[in-house]
This record gives sequence, C-alpha cells and structure tokens, in this order.
Amino acid sequence: MRDPVLEVFIEETEERLNSVENGLLKMEQDMQDVDDALIHGIFRDAHSIKAGANLLKLTNIETLAHKLENILEMIRKHQGKPTDVTYTALLETVDKLRELLENVEQSESISIRLHVAMLDMAAGKMQEASG
Repeated sequence: MRDPVLEVFIEETEERLNSVENGLLKMEQDMQDVDDALIHGIFRDAHSIKAGANLLKLTNIETLAHKLENILEMIRKHQGKPTDVTYTALLETVDKLRELLENVEQSESISIRLHVAMLDMAAGKMQEASG
C-alpha cells in the first residue's frame, strides 16, 4: 500500500504534466507570440512538481522539474527565444517525468542524464540566441 501523500502527489503531478504538455504544444504552435499568462501557468505547474518532489525526496523528479522550471523562467523573463530544440527538450522531459512517476518507487534508479544534458543544451542555445 502506497503512502497517501505519495498518491496525492502522483495524481496532482499527472494533471500538472498534462497541463505543461498542452501549454508547451500551444506555445510551439504559436512560435512567434508567447502568451505571458500561458507561460506563467506552465511555470507554476513545473514549480509545484519540483516542490512536491523535494518534499517526498524524489531527487530525479525534482532535478528534471527544476531544469524544466529554469528554461520556462528564461522564456518568462524574455532571456532567450525558445526554438525547436527547446520545445523538443521540454516535451521529452515531460515524457521522462511521466515515466519516473509511473515507476515512482524505482525513480531514483532510472537515469535522467540524457534529459539533463538536453535541457542544459537547450538553455545554452537560448542564451546564445539572445546574447
């Protein structure tokens, strides 16, 4: 039997990941025009996932959510323009977070190195493009 707090986290995180994914797909579609309200909502969802994972000591989920949040913060503060690479990295990370959530008891033993590298690369490309 799972911890009820963990159950609530999983349920809420699934909803938040759906919201993040839908928002990212909308942003990608409207490439030129990033809606501030939309990006703020996606950012809040990523932040909530990170905070919940931190409380439950789910380090891999927290790490990916934090990296996701950092890129969303860059977009939110207009510190770089998201590209196809950015959206691919963000959407792949949403998929990886779902995988970690589905296997939450084993999530710490699942490698996230590739996704961390993709997000770091995407952040670097955004900074290069803005500077």
